[in-house]
Amino acid sequence: MRQFHLSICLASLTLLFSACSVAELTTPKQMQLNEILPKVQNLKSISDLSNVAFEWEPLYGENIQGFYLYRSSEKEPQMKLVATIKDKFQTHYVDTKLESGTKYQYMMKTFNEQGHFSEEGQVIEIATQPRPEPLAFVQAITNLPERIKLIWRPHTDLRVNAYIIEKKRVEDKKFAKIGEVKNRLSAEFIDEVKANENFLYRVSALTFDGIQSEPSEVLNSTSKALPPEITHLSASNDLNGKIILSWDTPVYEDFSYFKIYATSSSFLPFTLLAKTDKNNYEDIVQGAGESKQYKITMVDKDGLESPMPKKSVEGKTLGLPASPSIILAQITSEGIVLEWVDNDNRAVEYEVRRYGGEQNAVFKGIKEKRLRDIKALAGVEYSYEVIGIDELGQRSAPSSRVKAAQ
Repeated sequence: MRQFHLSICLASLTLLFSACSVAELTTPKQMQLNEILPKVQNLKSISDLSNVAFEWEPLYGENIQGFYLYRSSEKEPQMKLVATIKDKFQTHYVDTKLESGTKYQYMMKTFNEQGHFSEEGQVIEIATQPRPEPLAFVQAITNLPERIKLIWRPHTDLRVNAYIIEKKRVEDKKFAKIGEVKNRLSAEFIDEVKANENFLYRVSALTFDGIQSEPSEVLNSTSKALPPEITHLSASNDLNGKIILSWDTPVYEDFSYFKIYATSSSFLPFTLLAKTDKNNYEDIVQGAGESKQYKITMVDKDGLESPMPKKSVEGKTLGLPASPSIILAQITSEGIVLEWVDNDNRAVEYEVRRYGGEQNAVFKGIKEKRLRDIKALAGVEYSYEVIGIDELGQRSAPSSRVKAAQ
C-alpha cells in the first residue's frame, strides 16, 4: 500500500513539491548523537530524470521532532545534509534538481527538540534516469526559397515534450537557440533566411521537466540562390514612337518570367514597366527623340528575383529629321529661285514657307531640293524657310529664314 502511495505521489512532481516537500535545507545548530532515538531503516525511493522521491515508515509515536536527509555521489563521496524535515508526521520527501543518469546514496536520521540525532539509518543507492537518447533521424531540406526546413523522426521516449532548435554559421564557434517546437509528435521546423544563406543546425529533445538530450548530428544546409543576373541588354534608338529591348536569356531551369523596369529621368527611381516571358519587349513611347533608361531582372517559379543590374541601358525613339539649309534665294525674271541642301539623308519631300506681301504662302509636296516661286510679285520683299519630311511623316524644324536677293 505504501509503495502504491509513493507511486501516486511521483505521478505529479508539481504536486509533490507543494504537498510532500515541506523540508528546509538547514544545518542543525547542535549535533549530538542519541543512541535511543529511532533509526530510519525502511527507506523506499523512486526516481526520474532529475528527482528522487522518498517514503518511510511513520514514527508518529516516537519522541522526535523530524528527520535529516543526507546524500552522497561519485562527485561528492562524503555524505552531506541536504534536507531538514521538521514535521515528524511527514513521511514523503522529494530531492530535486539532480543530474540525470547519476548514482546517489541516501541515508536518514531522526532528531529531537534538543538537537540530538539518531544513529545512521539504512543507506540506499538509487540512480536518476538517463537523459533521452539523441534523435535517431534528422534531415535538412536544402535549396528552398528564403527558408531552410528541418525534419526529424519523433522521439520514442514518452518523457519528451518539445524539441530545441539551434543553428550557427560555419565560422561561428557556438550554436545559438533559435526555436522550440512543442509536442513530442511534432517533426519539423522552418527557418526563414535570406537567399543563398548557409547554416549549420542541430536538434535536441526536451523532457517535461526540462532535461535536454544530447544534440543530434550537425546538419549543413543552404537556401536557394537568386536567379542569375540579366546580361547584354540592348535598346533601340532609331525607331519611330517605340523602343525595342532585347537581352540574353540565361539557361535556368526554374525560370518563370522577366521584369522590365524603366525611368524617363536620372532623378526618378526605376518603376516596374512590364512582365514578359520573352527575351524582348516593345515599349511604345510617344514623341520624337524621347529617351528612357531600362533594367531587366529574372523571376523564378518560387518568386525569387535576380539582382537588379547596377548599370542601366538607354533607349531612344527616332528624332526629327535635320533641318535643311537654304543655299540660294535669288530674284530672277521668271520668279524667285530657291535651292537647299539636306543635313541628313532622311527627307523624302519638303515644304517651303514664304513670308511677305499681302499673304504668306506654303508650297507642299516638293520632291526636289529646288523651287521656282513664279507667284512672287515684283518689288515685294520675301523671305523663305524649308522643312524636311521623312518617310514616316516626321517634320524637321524649319531652316533658317533667308530673304530673296537680286
